[in-house]
Amino acid sequence: MRRRHDRVAPIRHGAIAFIVALAVVLPGSPWAEVAYDCQADENRAKPTTIEIVLSQKWRDQADAIKRELASGRDGVKVRVRFYPLMAPPTNIGIGKCVPADVARLAIQEAIKYSGTIDRLIRQDILPHHWIKIGSTDTAELAWTPVLPDDLAKLTDASLPSDEFQELYRSLAAPKERRLPFGMGTQPIEQAPQ
Repeated sequence: MRRRHDRVAPIRHGAIAFIVALAVVLPGSPWAEVAYDCQADENRAKPTTIEIVLSQKWRDQADAIKRELASGRDGVKVRVRFYPLMAPPTNIGIGKCVPADVARLAIQEAIKYSGTIDRLIRQDILPHHWIKIGSTDTAELAWTPVLPDDLAKLTDASLPSDEFQELYRSLAAPKERRLPFGMGTQPIEQAPQ
């Protein structure tokens, strides 16, 4: 014979899960997601990290590449990794708090060492103060094709950081959704801005 608490336990666990979920989404909740402010005092001083994955042919020039990417800028850290096989992916991802001048330099260096950039990584999955070049640790579903003309717009030196970030977000936003079982793709309707 089943005891009463065996029948009530699932209901109680479901109620607890509902209360916790409600606490997470309610405004003012300590667990509610807070928008990250790049201009907040505690966030302005955070360094930008550039992580670049290079082909093996650049291995003997790693130190020079690090110096070139840092290029005398305070607050820029560089990590160089090497792709074990032929060439790494030709993608770039730029976090939402990266200054435009650092991002433009990273784009130019990515083109120099990879030959091209043909994919942008969605910004919402990237750390706020990071640039990833030739990323192999992000899912290919998070990569959006970019045209050379759009890439040229990103490298426009007259673009301030806020406009650069807005343009990057719009270019890196997914344009289509892959359907399961190889059934093709479906366009994603963009919300009006």
